[in-house]
Amino acid sequence: MPNSAKHKINRFCPHDRLIPVVYKLSTLCLLTTLALPMAHAAGKTSEKPLVNVFTTPWSRLFSGSEASFSTALTYSVPLERSDITLPTGRETSETREMLNHRALFSMQYSPLSNFFANTTVNVPLQEVNKYATRFSYSFGYDDWRPNTFSFIYSNYAEDNHFFPQKGSQITEFETGSFTSAYKFELPEGIEKHLLINKDDNIGCQVGYTYSYRYYDSVSDATKRHKNVLLASCGYTLKGHYFLRLSSFYYPDKNQQQPWNSDYTYSFGYNSGYKPGAISIRYDNYSGTRYPWKSNPTANFRSGTVSISWTLPW
Repeated sequence: MPNSAKHKINRFCPHDRLIPVVYKLSTLCLLTTLALPMAHAAGKTSEKPLVNVFTTPWSRLFSGSEASFSTALTYSVPLERSDITLPTGRETSETREMLNHRALFSMQYSPLSNFFANTTVNVPLQEVNKYATRFSYSFGYDDWRPNTFSFIYSNYAEDNHFFPQKGSQITEFETGSFTSAYKFELPEGIEKHLLINKDDNIGCQVGYTYSYRYYDSVSDATKRHKNVLLASCGYTLKGHYFLRLSSFYYPDKNQQQPWNSDYTYSFGYNSGYKPGAISIRYDNYSGTRYPWKSNPTANFRSGTVSISWTLPW
């Protein structure tokens, strides 16, 4: 297999998937989504929850923030070792079995309400050099309120480098994804039976993602026109603790790659969504499969632990 093909496979490794910070980081390879504030009683006005509810890998960091410019730092580490390919020069790279410790710096600019542009710089701490440093980016329209649509382009490819290796580009726009999603509230009659505390909330969304170009592991070639449907719900407990579950459906089953999950899950604690907030979370995007499939997987150690700090300026 060509080195470029191996590189593409490695970039979808669960431990190396770039997910916009607040992870998402996340992902991560997101999702784009989206804060889902909920109203808890009929006749009440929806208010922003302390914890944003979004679905990776199409997620973005600062959903619900009022600031026009925001920044954040994240430290991320997987729970088990994996083979990671790191560029060491313009024409050289090394593959190591290691825990992929990473530092991420995210920036978001919102020139107009609900419109945004976001970028994240990703630095592998075991090999800090200009060739190994990656970046991701996303932009679009994202209204955090329920019963609204969002339209987002995101590119989390591992091949995005400020200093690409010989023969590579800084980024390839056509390898990114376009996502449209609809955020909604559960009917009150259903939600009230699911809440542990009356002040908790549940936010859900459904969405569709289109990728013009993607790597196919069976043919070891680049293919076009990948389609994915998603559904996601997140539970916020006492305004700070959260659990998120997401499910993905591939209309063309041949387009689902080994690293493409049937479902993902994450949980953790967030002190808030305003500048200065700290988030501690676990994410699993490890190509999980449902139990009834021939190759079910649900390895908890394939997940990643992250600590994020939204900078207070």
